[in-house]
Amino acid sequence: MDFVRYVANRSNVQRQLNQRFLETITPLVRLAVEKAVSAMVVSGLSVTSESAALSESGPKGEEKNNTDPLAPIIDPENSKIVTTHAERALFDNVAMILGESADLTAKDTESYYSILFQGKTTRWILRYFDNKQRPTILLPLEINEERHAEIIRAGLELAAGGHIIIDRPENILRLTGLIIDSYHYCIDDENFRQKKKSQ
Repeated sequence: MDFVRYVANRSNVQRQLNQRFLETITPLVRLAVEKAVSAMVVSGLSVTSESAALSESGPKGEEKNNTDPLAPIIDPENSKIVTTHAERALFDNVAMILGESADLTAKDTESYYSILFQGKTTRWILRYFDNKQRPTILLPLEINEERHAEIIRAGLELAAGGHIIIDRPENILRLTGLIIDSYHYCIDDENFRQKKKSQ
């Protein structure tokens, strides 16, 4: 009866809570409590069965996450290697600059993202450093006065160590000439033979 009185008080009934009134609402309170408890049990069981179904389907759940084009892709062998949407967009932009005939491969590491010629790690067209504040790229070319002027003309900045600041992956499209130069540098075997001789 105390519980029925408590429920009646909480429901703001504009009536005096005498014994007779409490006895008349007791069946209603009992029915409401039964329905509420039943609904909680059903919802608790359905959530448990849904989570069990998701854990059993494991890879399917992961595939659903991969359908989001903005979602990062985590390397299954090294969770510290995360390929971001910005990195994938950068690759797409470089592929668009160089055309379909260019033999490009993307390689992600813990510290930078590379776009390689023929998958060769020594022949990187560019390296992208995804610093959250100021992302940069590095080219295998010497940044001489002419190339520096091209970077400035594109409205971009040159940072320390020859890094070019590109705040968004689309900014690479402003450096079409440098990307093409970098690609030609990578496909020329002479550039790599000379390095071997000088070392």
